Amino acid sequence: MSKFSPEEIQLLSQYVTDAEADVFAIKNLAGIVGAVYARYSRAPGGFRETLLKEFLKTGQIDAVRAQDLIARVLVAYGDDSVGELEGAHVSFENISVLATKEIEDRRIGGSPIEQSTRYVFYDQRDADGNFRYYRDPGIMASAHADAYVETMDFIFAAYCRLIEPMQNFYRGLKSLDEAEYDINGDGVKEKLADCKEEADRKAFTRTYASDIRTKACDSLRALLPIATKTNVGIFGNGRFFQNVLSYCYTSALPEAQSVAAKAQAALNQTIPQYVKRARANEYMIANRQRMRKFAAELFADVEPRRQEEHVELLDRAVSIEEEDNLLLANMLYPFLSHPLTQIVEQVRTMTDENKSKIVGAYVGDRKTRRDRPGRALESGYPYTFDMVTDFGSYKDLERHRMMTQERQKFTPLLGFEVPADLKTAGFQTDALECARRAQELYRRLENDFPEQASYATLHGSHVRWTCGMNDREAMHLIELRTTPQGHPQYRKICQAMHRAIAKRSPWRAALMKFADHNEYFWSRGDAEARQRVKEKALDALAEKKEKAMQTKGKFIVVDGPAGAGQK
Repeated sequence: MSKFSPEEIQLLSQYVTDAEADVFAIKNLAGIVGAVYARYSRAPGGFRETLLKEFLKTGQIDAVRAQDLIARVLVAYGDDSVGELEGAHVSFENISVLATKEIEDRRIGGSPIEQSTRYVFYDQRDADGNFRYYRDPGIMASAHADAYVETMDFIFAAYCRLIEPMQNFYRGLKSLDEAEYDINGDGVKEKLADCKEEADRKAFTRTYASDIRTKACDSLRALLPIATKTNVGIFGNGRFFQNVLSYCYTSALPEAQSVAAKAQAALNQTIPQYVKRARANEYMIANRQRMRKFAAELFADVEPRRQEEHVELLDRAVSIEEEDNLLLANMLYPFLSHPLTQIVEQVRTMTDENKSKIVGAYVGDRKTRRDRPGRALESGYPYTFDMVTDFGSYKDLERHRMMTQERQKFTPLLGFEVPADLKTAGFQTDALECARRAQELYRRLENDFPEQASYATLHGSHVRWTCGMNDREAMHLIELRTTPQGHPQYRKICQAMHRAIAKRSPWRAALMKFADHNEYFWSRGDAEARQRVKEKALDALAEKKEKAMQTKGKFIVVDGPAGAGQK
């Protein structure tokens, strides 16, 4: 016998997928479900009983009570976990690539998807006829405005000018008639001439166009500055968004602060109680200022060493003292421009007094348990990589949730990596001129606008960062990012990471059996062809459903007594 009356079942059916089963999903309760769960955690009944008893008033949701309860739980009880029971989708559009890193860097509780430089050409202009790059209000109101616009316009014009030549370059390497794809999904690659059906010919042509386009995108994205405007959509829970907003308010980048204010205004209309406490973290701001000043003093006479290896696996700590040195080096790392290995070496030579000062500056004056220092305290992973990679590869790898990554300031001064195909196609000079102008702009801006100067960093510019991970994350990252369709640059990086692990521990590296060390020039075409196969199957299924709908309800006359038509 049901524990709910027929009237209650009818009412509950608006909010749950099953009013009587023990396992059910929630629906039509956006902004409210977290409150019900918060109460249900302290009530004797289940979700449906709590909903009926405490949140439905004359058959309607009592929104006032729900918001009041969220406020009481979050503020009075300090139960942050309730913020993980409610979520929202937010689109951040026409923000710089640099700003997206401030948002996506908060890796727990949110799922971002960003407009891809691997599939989209950034040759569009806005309504005013301008290229799509961010114009910082501070820079635009300064004496540097003309130089900023002239440099960005030059780089974007070069990028746009090379789109068609690079596509022609790849067409020259593989013409439409010579191309081969497994359009039918039977394991055999066909040429266009082998496709007999018109639908297959269209699928083949579409795959070829995408193959050429994505190859050009992969090469040309090296020229895009991180001032490029992009879009990122995120689904996250309430705690995630509160952390993101607080982090962006705390950021030294003015654009991040502006984005935070706009996002909070939007979230106040969907999950207001969950982002109510978002604000700049004065504790973190003070720590950052102290560390930047003290790190500069400690390394004033230490020239950054040039890394020969762009992917370097640090030796495992063999003593508590070495673990401490690595932790202190990680505290200093974001505020310097030196390799992590060099910072560790310097820390080893420091006095105990200076080591204590580093800890004091990094941890600061904690007033409450919510005053938490940065990610250096996550150090001590089995694998710590000290890396110099192109920015494009960094942004593709840094979002992995199970690892800890920390970066130094984005700058075009560490060097620029010209993609091999740009060289072969004869456009190395164009690429290097873009890099030269980006460096010149950065140097011009860095004194007056130290944070905004990073907008001049190109996707092909080298950035220095470190990442720590355990074996499980290493397996996931390396196997995923060495798949054939991966970008050539980050495939090389992850292959180097795998080789470094193998050098230290062959059997651990052997566990990562799907790490792919082969080279694939046209790998994206195969992935596109598989997509056409899936689309063809979906089209067939849709056609089958359409035919079923057309015949449904029709009477079909079968043999039998006269007039005995059967349905």
